[in-house]
Amino acid sequence: MNKKIIEKKEIKRWWEYKRQLRWKNIYKKKDHSSLALNNRMEMILNYFEKFQVKKIRILEIGFGGGQLAYQIIKKGFNYEGIDISESLTKVARKRCKNFSKKNYSFKVGSMEEPLKYKKSTFDIVIVAGVLQYALKPNFVFKEIFRVMKKESTFICAQTNFYKLHYFFNLRSLLIRLFYIFSNEQLEISNSLRSLLLETSLKKLFNNRQKNKIKKSKFLNKNFIKVDFKFKKRVFYRKKIVNLANANGFKIIKKDACGPYLYVDYKKNFFWSINFLIETVAKLPPFNFLKTLGESQILIFRK
Repeated sequence: MNKKIIEKKEIKRWWEYKRQLRWKNIYKKKDHSSLALNNRMEMILNYFEKFQVKKIRILEIGFGGGQLAYQIIKKGFNYEGIDISESLTKVARKRCKNFSKKNYSFKVGSMEEPLKYKKSTFDIVIVAGVLQYALKPNFVFKEIFRVMKKESTFICAQTNFYKLHYFFNLRSLLIRLFYIFSNEQLEISNSLRSLLLETSLKKLFNNRQKNKIKKSKFLNKNFIKVDFKFKKRVFYRKKIVNLANANGFKIIKKDACGPYLYVDYKKNFFWSINFLIETVAKLPPFNFLKTLGESQILIFRK
């Protein structure tokens, strides 16, 4: 069977796995992940302030638990969403059940297949935190471009592979440094075992050495065994911009949101330092810090 077909089925199986139902309430938690997700959602919603509600038709690819969708529909926009998970589609529908069904729809579908919409249909397309699951990113961007109206807006928000707090851990630092100087395209777990045996470095070791690596407690620290036959794709600001440019989009705004450090909602010393970084990153000449934000938020125009 074709490798891409196997990966597509495995991604589908991944999102139907019971553990993924955590997305139902993940925004309500008080940990680092919920803070990052809420920051990203708030920044995306800020871009809607200038649009006239009744005249806008919006498509979101990969709506998850429907939290962003809920806020968009609440504002009165016409919303359509596509997600690979049947379970999360049910969650999103239930979340928005009190709104008029004339104003929204949630459908099960894959971004690996042609979008079932005519050319020049949408005013805004949103892709938030799902590109790492795209087996054919170039195809995804082409399809988005096709269904967008002229002068319409594409909001692409993506977790950053090079977020700042990753550089304060020795293992993740070594992994990021290796990725910077190599052409690796797939994510690995934050362990030295993964670095040595799941990247091009594995060619340097014979079977005996590989077995020793697998048995080493030190090298196995933070290793995560994945029972799904696919790996997430690596994305960061420059890669997304290049992909968009190659498919006819024009970059309008490059932005990012925190947290920059591994903090949550507790206002401790590290929270204060993180707040300082977020403030400074908004000011020239320190805007370069945004390339190290938790999520990259890029606005494109067709």
